[in-house]
Formats: sequence, structure tokens, C-alpha cells
Amino acid sequence: MAAPLYPNSVVSNDHEFIATSDDSAFACVVFEGRRTAEMPDKRSDQLMAKKTFIFTAHYADGTAVGLWAHPKFKSQEKALASVGPAAEAIGKLPTFMRATLDHVVIHRGDETAFGESEGHFFVLYSGNIKTRIRNHDLEETVFHESVHATLDSRYARSKKWLKAQKADGDYITKYAKRLPKKEDLAESALFAWTIIMHPGSLPANVEARAREITPHRLAFFEDMFLAQPVFEDTNRKPSC
Repeated sequence: MAAPLYPNSVVSNDHEFIATSDDSAFACVVFEGRRTAEMPDKRSDQLMAKKTFIFTAHYADGTAVGLWAHPKFKSQEKALASVGPAAEAIGKLPTFMRATLDHVVIHRGDETAFGESEGHFFVLYSGNIKTRIRNHDLEETVFHESVHATLDSRYARSKKWLKAQKADGDYITKYAKRLPKKEDLAESALFAWTIIMHPGSLPANVEARAREITPHRLAFFEDMFLAQPVFEDTNRKPSC
């Protein structure tokens, strides 16, 4: 069997899995005011934050996602500097994922992102957003965390996924191999999305290796991604 390709899917390679030029359903961001909200933070046990900046991102397929920026941003304008890029990146998710994504928590500071499957949200940090933009990794980070937020609870322990995982015998990245129950779905999904939806975007040798390592996982995602349009036409205009 072929060995894992990289340490992880996002930052250990130079591949632009999701390009700036890829289609986006993003329409606009609306500021909804300030209120108390749950703002999980890996640096602190304090969950609730008063006067959180509440935004809603609207998309051309009729979906909407909350973007909650911590009060430490101090102003709506400073919060929007992180909210805006996140909202744009979310626009490149397929409709069925964005429709399940409830909200995104955004903190000031520089920490790595993480997702929460039960609440259907993920957490970003302003410093890391800047780094990801600079390295062309923000869309990939958002996709990875959105898999955790929208697909993990339904598929990560499903019989179909576990069967595909077992049939392949190895993992696409070392991160997935180290944490197969937690990270394999999200790590595999990014490669699968690019190979299935944007064939030829990855170097030919990388795509060939991915197909060699994870053929059954790719078939699993092919059934998922091709089952419906990427951006569904809903006749609902964005509330901008």
C-alpha cells in the first residue's frame, strides 16, 4: 500500500485545493447588532462573551451563516476585517454543507481553528486568518473545519464510511492516520473535493497517489458530492 501523502492536508503542502477563482455563492454580510453569545476558545474556559459582534452572511443559494466576532475586536469595522474573508470562504462550500453550518466563532489572536460537530459551528482566530490568507490556505481551512461542523456527526462513525476506511487500508495524511476517528473524514474530504469537483487541479502524481491510497473513500465522497448540485437554485434572494 502507498504511504500517506503529507503530514496533513492543509499547511504541509503548497497545493491550492480551493482556488480564489473557484465559484462562490457569497452575496453579502449584514451586521445584526451586539449580544451575549457562546464563544468557545481553546485558550480559556470562559464560554460566554457579552456584546459580541453578530453578523449574518447571506449566499446566492438562499443559505445564511452567523459570524460571531468577540468583543475584543473593539469595533464593528475591526471585526469585519476577519468576518469578511471567512464569509467569502464559506461561499465556496457546497450548499448542503453551508445549509447545515450554523455559525462561526471568530476570536482575536493567533491560534489554530477547530470545529464542533454537535453545535454545527467552528472557531477561527484573527491572526491565523491572516496567515491562512497569506499562504492561500483560508478556503482549505474553512472547508476542513466545515466538514467537522457539518458532516462528522452524520458520517464519521457510519457503517458506509468505516467500511470504506477499512477497505482502503491506509490514510491520505499522517494526521488522519494518527487520529482516524476524528480527522480522517475531514482530511480525506479536501482531497476528494478537489479530485471530484476540480479534476486536474492537483499535480497528476498527487492525484494518482490519492486515488491509489483512498479509492473507496473517494467513491464515498463521489456519492455525496455528486448527489446534488454544488450550489442549489432556491429562488430565495439573499436578505442584503
